Amino acid sequence: MNNIFKFRAHHLSTWGARSAFSLIDHGITSGSTFLLSAWLARSLSPESYGAFAVAFAGFLFVSGFHNVIFIEPMTVVGPSSYSERIHDYMGTQLRGNLIIVGVALAIALAAGAILSLSEARGPLVNTMAATGVSAPFILIFWLTRRMCYVVQNPFIAAQASALYLALLFLGALGLERLGELGPGAAFLLMGGAGTVASVFIFRRLGLPLSVLAADSSPSLRQVFNENWTYGRWITLTTILSWVSLQAQTFLAAGILGLSAAGVLRAMQLPSLAMTQIVIATTLVLLPSISAELGRGNLDRLRQKAVLASLALAGLGIVFAVGLFLLAGPLEHLLFGGRYASTAWLIPVLGLAPVFTGFSSGLSLALRTLRKSEFELLAYAVSSIAAIGLAVVLMPRLGLLGAVVSIVGSTAVLAAAVFGCFLKWGRGDAVKLEELQIEEAI
Repeated sequence: MNNIFKFRAHHLSTWGARSAFSLIDHGITSGSTFLLSAWLARSLSPESYGAFAVAFAGFLFVSGFHNVIFIEPMTVVGPSSYSERIHDYMGTQLRGNLIIVGVALAIALAAGAILSLSEARGPLVNTMAATGVSAPFILIFWLTRRMCYVVQNPFIAAQASALYLALLFLGALGLERLGELGPGAAFLLMGGAGTVASVFIFRRLGLPLSVLAADSSPSLRQVFNENWTYGRWITLTTILSWVSLQAQTFLAAGILGLSAAGVLRAMQLPSLAMTQIVIATTLVLLPSISAELGRGNLDRLRQKAVLASLALAGLGIVFAVGLFLLAGPLEHLLFGGRYASTAWLIPVLGLAPVFTGFSSGLSLALRTLRKSEFELLAYAVSSIAAIGLAVVLMPRLGLLGAVVSIVGSTAVLAAAVFGCFLKWGRGDAVKLEELQIEEAI
């Protein structure tokens, strides 16, 4: 009996440490982006920061596809199908990643060249070119970070993220003192820091250079087929999710100008930070909700999902109230008074994490119960609302129209997810045996 307790205690401590390092890793990575964005918003003109905001929104669109076609499949398929030759598998993933991001690099550079020949001269042209050069290296860093989770060693990922943060801070400080800190330089800095951090991970994982050999097994074709089979439907949700929260930046730049896009992004930073906290929390909750499926307790699964949604929404409400009370001082702390006239938009945007938090727990339940088509439907409705509100309101209300589009789309998403969750709950009894078979597969 004592041995059993020791065994359980050992495993609990191991998984507890891994969960802690996972949260630290996500916190550092999200914090790096937040701090760099706030630094640029404080240092650059609204127009230059708007160029960064537009380019970063475009980068997030590309990275969403990269995540569902490379990162997520590698995390799921790798440990289950290639545990005996995981190094070769990760090497093939890395080779495929280099090919895909190389194509993305060419497309981005072509877009920058076209912009440079047009009349639309300005900071956006150079920023787009820098984004095209840097994006492959940033994406490789994200891929190698996830490799640490494939081999169940998030400590290395946390170390690499800390290195990435340190390099970003020192690089931004040096560029600012030289008077060279701009939107394009910021992307190049992220690419350079990501490259160094990727090399660090590669060495710490003990991956030999031979894993990059073209004749290694599994083949690229095999891995591509597996990745596409896993991620092809998730790409639709990725597109719709991006439209709901990022399309407003492009529309603001096109309708109101780059400066307006910069102001919108700056005012959105606190709410985006809260959204990252919601995402990190759902990662912790997912194993607990999934465990109820394994136990066959669907009522308990449903209760946990509802409680998680209510708790996250409550946390969002507390956050939003704090923003309403402290919007002015927070703007001064982050941006030094540069955006004082629009600081009132910060707490309004703070309502978005309330709805995002509420929908997150219910979305986890839908995914766990293999009802992802309902989540896709909810995002479709949300994206339509986002575009419709932005196109109708922004010409009349300016930035307020963009803010209403963002908050409104998250509210529509929460309502749609809730409606789909109720529809599943009131429908025919779920065939637990089928769910357990799918889980086992």
